[in-house]
Amino acid sequence: MRFHLIVVEHYRLAPDHVIKFGLENLNRWQQSGVECDDFKIWEQILRLTPQRLPEILSSSGEEAVRLRQSSPFAGLIPEESRQMILATSQ
Repeated sequence: MRFHLIVVEHYRLAPDHVIKFGLENLNRWQQSGVECDDFKIWEQILRLTPQRLPEILSSSGEEAVRLRQSSPFAGLIPEESRQMILATSQ
């Protein structure tokens, strides 16, 4: 969940960038034939209720945990930062 808490920080600083990034990932994945029911839910969240992002990305609720497993924010955190998070998590 640490990655998603960083996404929340990014969202608070630049919400339009995070929303655009997520929508672009979803679009690219769908165009390449990747199918996931949760992609539709993510698209609705990003387009209609983006203010829910901090809650979804930080909640321990069942729906939030499931949605994070198909998060459209892959690649948002630079690889160097991602590696530092992994190193400090162990």
